[in-house]
Amino acid sequence: MADPVTLVTPTPVPFFVSIAIYFALIGYIGWRAAKSTKTLSDFFVMSGKAGALVGGFAYFASQYSMSTFMGVPAITYATGFAGMSISVPGLAFSMIIPALFVGRKLMIMGKKYGFLTMTDYLSDRYESNAIRAVHAVMMIGFLVAIMGAQTVGAGVILRTFTGLPEWMGVVGMGVIVICYCMAGGMKGAMMTDVLQGFLMVTTAIVTFAVSVKAGGGLSHITASLADANPAYLTHPGAKSNFPWASYMSMIVMWSFFTIGQPTLFTKFFTMKNYETMFKAVILGTLGMLLSATLIEWAGANAIVSVQGLTGKQTDFIVPMLLQGNLNPILASILIAGVVSAGMSTIDALLVVATSGVSRDIYQNLINPRASEAQIFKLSRWVTVGIGICGIAIGIIKPASIFSMIRFAFGGLGIWVAPVILGMYWKKASRTGAIVSVIFGEALYIAMKAKFSTWSFGFDPLIVCWAATMWVMVLTSLYTQPASKETIARHFDRLIPRGKAPEEPAATAQPHVA
Repeated sequence: MADPVTLVTPTPVPFFVSIAIYFALIGYIGWRAAKSTKTLSDFFVMSGKAGALVGGFAYFASQYSMSTFMGVPAITYATGFAGMSISVPGLAFSMIIPALFVGRKLMIMGKKYGFLTMTDYLSDRYESNAIRAVHAVMMIGFLVAIMGAQTVGAGVILRTFTGLPEWMGVVGMGVIVICYCMAGGMKGAMMTDVLQGFLMVTTAIVTFAVSVKAGGGLSHITASLADANPAYLTHPGAKSNFPWASYMSMIVMWSFFTIGQPTLFTKFFTMKNYETMFKAVILGTLGMLLSATLIEWAGANAIVSVQGLTGKQTDFIVPMLLQGNLNPILASILIAGVVSAGMSTIDALLVVATSGVSRDIYQNLINPRASEAQIFKLSRWVTVGIGICGIAIGIIKPASIFSMIRFAFGGLGIWVAPVILGMYWKKASRTGAIVSVIFGEALYIAMKAKFSTWSFGFDPLIVCWAATMWVMVLTSLYTQPASKETIARHFDRLIPRGKAPEEPAATAQPHVA
């Protein structure tokens, strides 16, 4: 089998020119953001002033990763249209469901109580520094793993288009993201996400159009796939990779379990008001659906026009479509859209992981008397340190991009249990939350490592989360709930009567079991 890099002819000059212009724009946006980032609230949540455009694009740009433009089209190329079930159905609800379940309430609490992180919410709801420590440590570990996975894709892209070593791409992307996040924090990350999100949508649209033209039109592509293997057009796919249990798992994973992702959870603290959040949800959902549908559809279309790819070669289907059908300069510009998918995820991960160290661990557990100026300064240095860790993982590359992302996503998804029960059940207790997440994480790691058959064909995250919920409910019934004051703050007094419409009550009334 040929080396995947030889499938795409290196075009270093157009690639470097296009990437240099793109990085210059990113740098300028980061510089502008840095000038207006003066406080810790600015650095972590834009002081809750994000508009609909920035909020919507930042949410979906953070949700997308390098695997969306490389790993997932490879799956549709190998399996046919069934492969689109890996994310497209779930993305239809991936912003709507978190907004309905937790977004509205989080936005209000962020403004009312000054929450800056997901850990802030959990610690306050359960009156516990222990849960703050457990969540912060787990969160940092999982986020750094995802960060490293994103930089791997940049290394592959650099090697493919220039012939240079992969580690140079890993380091280059890492350094650029570190710089604008260190300077501008969340504001730098979310403002650059607008450019990156626009470029991702453009790349998806053009790649799809190119794949249709190269395949001779949609009718010809469909007929050709039916002749080659009718399974390309149906479930469970050409390789039977997506039976109904797997299909349902993907829908639930990419919609409901985004609630437990700190990078997306925190976005609700950045929103101006409910009207802004509503518009951001609509904009972000449309952006995600359009991009994911078209880029994954392009992978299926390419079965006709780019034949015979196997193994790791399939990861190059998008670069091959672009370079084989467009001039080198335009192809290189659109490849920046693939790079954007990684950068927009890394910057969100980096800022949130930084908050875990500087705010959740240092400010709240080690040195509560530290001033905001001290934490602000520390946060910038922590950003550098965590960024270097992500670069190191990208160079070492302990597993495939998609494998690392799926594992870390699942580990963070376990935390949906204490979030949901904390939001809607007054008896949810500190002991129940801590015991259940430790149990859930241990079970998840065990199932991923050795006991995959325990999941009965579903993704292990779904089974482990269900078990975590049961453990938390049972433990909470026999342990002491939060104090009456905390319950009042999180439920009864959250929205005093007479408040303005932009700070509405929670979407559902809490109940007592």
